[in-house]
Amino acid sequence: MKKVAVILALMLTSTFTFAQDAPAQEESTEQESKFAAAVDVVYPYLWRGISLISTEKVAFQPYASYSFTDKLTLGVWATTNFSGDEKSYNEFDWYVSYQATPVLKVMLSDYYFNGTLENGLTRSSYWNYDENSAQVMDFSLLFSFADKGVPLDFQWNTIIYGNDFSYDDNGDKSRAFSSYAEVGYTYSLKNAEVDFRPFVGAAVINDNGFYGIDENGDSGFGFSNVGLNVAKAFKITEKYSLPVFLRYTYNDFGNVNSDGENKHNFISGGVTFTIQ
Repeated sequence: MKKVAVILALMLTSTFTFAQDAPAQEESTEQESKFAAAVDVVYPYLWRGISLISTEKVAFQPYASYSFTDKLTLGVWATTNFSGDEKSYNEFDWYVSYQATPVLKVMLSDYYFNGTLENGLTRSSYWNYDENSAQVMDFSLLFSFADKGVPLDFQWNTIIYGNDFSYDDNGDKSRAFSSYAEVGYTYSLKNAEVDFRPFVGAAVINDNGFYGIDENGDSGFGFSNVGLNVAKAFKITEKYSLPVFLRYTYNDFGNVNSDGENKHNFISGGVTFTIQ
């Protein structure tokens, strides 16, 4: 079906924009600090395969979390280009997660993605929770079977609040519940201390084109985030390491770059500076 509108300059990997990928989740045990904080520096910034910045800029993404218990965690995440021009992009998110079972984590995320100021667009206040504002809420089910001896992970994410609607032939709107799913498998080369994670992500419910449209302007199911992530932590001192990643991503819908070209293939990379 025809898409009503493509979300301009949405919010990769670590992560929401939305968003990366969802905000990074740092869970702690009783023996570890309940507080965790870090800063990711990534280029370019993709979220579930979507380019959220219409120009090529480095994104700085600080985040922090606090574990109230071994199951309940509250976190915040942000991204900025440290730029004030019309193509700059800034975002602020928060999330709360609960480890429901050893393999299942439930998470509610609030994404505040205002997009850019290009083409006469404006930005709304952070405290504006109108359905047409820049606030969107995402409900996620996150599965990880690593503790069971299988390095497999799966996630399901559904938009439950915000500017995400479908319209019938009469123009009446209803919530679209746009949904994204992803499965990944992590293979570790222990001698080289390098992790390889092939992943397949798809816009499963995408009736209104929330996650993209094809060259014909049609929305619907599409593989919006397929690729391979390679990660390694370089040991700087006995207590401090510097994680880096390099990622290839394919988006079936594509992303329009600053030259107006619709690209499907992307190479991105980043580094994490741990604060605590």
